[in-house]
Amino acid sequence: MKMGRSMYNFGKQTKEKARQQKQIDKASKRMAAKQQKANSETSVPEDPDIDAQEPAEDNVKSTL
Repeated sequence: MKMGRSMYNFGKQTKEKARQQKQIDKASKRMAAKQQKANSETSVPEDPDIDAQEPAEDNVKSTL
């Protein structure tokens, strides 16, 4: 009788471990995405004058 019970629990344990692993994976992906977003926001363009001029030129062209 005990062997049948352990087989039943084995499926539950496997499913629970898979669920927990999926949660851990999702949490690590969220942390990586948050880190990447923070890194991209803090990065400085190489030549800010060039980047600042490009949108202004686009606005001038669109208003003509």
